[in-house]
Amino acid sequence: MRYAKVLIGAVCLASVAVVASGSGGHDGADRNGRIVFQRIDREAGKIRLYTARPDGRDEKALTLPGPSEDKDSIPDWSPDGRLIAFRRFFHLGEPGETSDVLVVRPDGSGVRNLTRAGCTGDCLGSETPAWSPDGRQIAFERAIGPLPADGPPPIAGIFVMDADGSNVRQLTQFRRNAGTEDHGATWSPDGRRIAFMRANNTNEPANASAIYTVSARGGDLRLVRRMPLEWPAAGNPDWSPDGGRLLFTTYCYFGQCGGSQPSTGAQLFTVRPDGKGLRQLTHLPGNAYNARWSPDGRKIVFARNERLGPTGDVYTMNADGTNVRRVTNAPELDAHKPEWGPLR
Repeated sequence: MRYAKVLIGAVCLASVAVVASGSGGHDGADRNGRIVFQRIDREAGKIRLYTARPDGRDEKALTLPGPSEDKDSIPDWSPDGRLIAFRRFFHLGEPGETSDVLVVRPDGSGVRNLTRAGCTGDCLGSETPAWSPDGRQIAFERAIGPLPADGPPPIAGIFVMDADGSNVRQLTQFRRNAGTEDHGATWSPDGRRIAFMRANNTNEPANASAIYTVSARGGDLRLVRRMPLEWPAAGNPDWSPDGGRLLFTTYCYFGQCGGSQPSTGAQLFTVRPDGKGLRQLTHLPGNAYNARWSPDGRKIVFARNERLGPTGDVYTMNADGTNVRRVTNAPELDAHKPEWGPLR
């Protein structure tokens, strides 16, 4: 979700055969545990979290937002598999709209809000949680106001907190109205660095973006790779379990970036943390986005749609882009933001 709106190389296309869910043959992907994702619940009229096996079977609803709550989204499993952190909006569409980071157990019990108590004053909202490898900390995004009548908040950066929501520290965007905003934090496996996507909000070119890393203690900002200008707000990295690659998409992080965004052609790539060794993994029709590594690093879970818009399904593939398989099969319900659970 773009904070400015709320409180808080050419790509080659080719046809690729996709195996439907439930067809078996996931090559041991079930060893990586369940997959959590967000999807529309038409009956409830809300966005909820669901989990399923990697072959799409045994799908279960996980969360259900209450009155004045909506959009349970952007989930992330804790390393021990005991909790899932996620974003929830409160008072959506109202003057007091905000978002917070919550946690829930994999059976849907024990929902707790981690950020509400510490988000006061000019704090506008918190979202997009990412557990540290040892499970002791969570990186997340926070917007700091006051929100102007027209335009982005003065600060939209990466923060870190302890796993219980205490001890919040700011890592990026210390200068107010810097013209950029930071999103999509992901930890290195050794817990020393955090990668993220930085996009222009008032700076030009509009929505130009790049992947950076920063020390998990703050400072030592390093550019990894600038994204092609024809793909606005691209990036959204995920660090591989062995630390050797960053996985990313050329799809707009915010879903839609205006008329400059191609309706199809977004693909998945990896690059080394030093910015070298770019590899294109997918050549799929439509768009591939929201990609995350499996815990063993042998698989990738991602979302795919036929064209730009609120439709999509969850897929898996091998880490080299082969063996694409469908997990969900209801594109009108817009399943995306998948995350693979830890090894069992």
